[in-house]
Amino acid sequence: MNLGGEAADSLLERARCYVLLGQRKTAIFDFSAILKEHPKHVQALCGRGFTYLMLNQQKINGDTVIKEVLSLKDKAQKLICDWLHQFCRTGLSNTVIAHSVPCHDEHLREAFIIGGALMRTDSRDPRWHLLYVDILLAKGDVKAASSHLCQVFGQEPRDAAAQGRLGVVETWQQKDCSAAHRLSKVIEKDSSGLDFLLALIPINQRKCMAQAAALEASILSSAGQWNQALTLLTVAVQATGHHRLQYLRQRAVCFAQLGLHERAIADLDRVIQKHGGPDPSCSDDLRICVEDLCQRGHSLMLCSREAAALEDFIQALGLRKEQALQCVDAGLGRQRLAECFMRGALQQYGEQQLNKTWTMIECGLVVDCENAELRRLRARVKREVASPCNVN
Repeated sequence: MNLGGEAADSLLERARCYVLLGQRKTAIFDFSAILKEHPKHVQALCGRGFTYLMLNQQKINGDTVIKEVLSLKDKAQKLICDWLHQFCRTGLSNTVIAHSVPCHDEHLREAFIIGGALMRTDSRDPRWHLLYVDILLAKGDVKAASSHLCQVFGQEPRDAAAQGRLGVVETWQQKDCSAAHRLSKVIEKDSSGLDFLLALIPINQRKCMAQAAALEASILSSAGQWNQALTLLTVAVQATGHHRLQYLRQRAVCFAQLGLHERAIADLDRVIQKHGGPDPSCSDDLRICVEDLCQRGHSLMLCSREAAALEDFIQALGLRKEQALQCVDAGLGRQRLAECFMRGALQQYGEQQLNKTWTMIECGLVVDCENAELRRLRARVKREVASPCNVN
């Protein structure tokens, strides 16, 4: 088998995937295939060496790892350290998902070996220290994690990733408001890392922190500080696994205020999917449903998705007319919405969908009973329906 550059690269990527999936013997087979054709291929050499090391990890300790890494040249050493870091991060993420924190020592043994070895190999790299702090947090050793964090990054870290870890520590310590603010800094720099940090917090404490984040967001929203409120609400939403609908509603308001209507719609889609819960006839439930529909309808209209917006307003008017009209007054305004209903009615009329045309006209006149165009169209439709020639 003659392996060109692209084929070797493909095998290399596949081998890395096998390593991350725990299929280490299969990974060694791919690394060996590359080395058969390219004996000095640095990445394949490092990959196979790394995989042999992990395959025999039950027989090794931190000193063994350090000795193996330091025996390599600088380029290979950096490559191996990066792979060890990626491997350990992936394993730790899987561990905290599979086992609620605090995790047992046997689930973290491999992570402690690799994390400790990386720090001793090059203590200047902040990534190794953040990994070690994460492992301590996964174990539930908050005191040690806090101590190491402060020792390396200081009492008030400037680095957003370190701030996030301090937020996790403070959540464990029930300093929920401060923790929420620190975790919100992670979103600004690395939004993908937030879910992992939240997994390092026990569920009950996560819920308390989310509640504090949402409360703080309400205060900031009242002051018009929408961007700050938005990041806090994202912490609250992700901390509760998108299950607390009120946090999604609050975040949708922030998105809309910032002109991010598509994202507001996405949050409200999740909320409205949950409508019709245990007691849909409950007055409070109907009130909230109407507000959700009108808010989504408003954002849909501003995204030029008029037909879908009108469907939301029709549904809202059918549930609680007076409240829906109050929402219209506070949002699009009656005149503008009535004009939209007129356009919708004309489109349906042009397609000879007379029942839908009638619904659009009636809803438009509920919104603005003085709209002359809607009244004329209603008269025309009445005549057509009454005509003996009408076959619709």
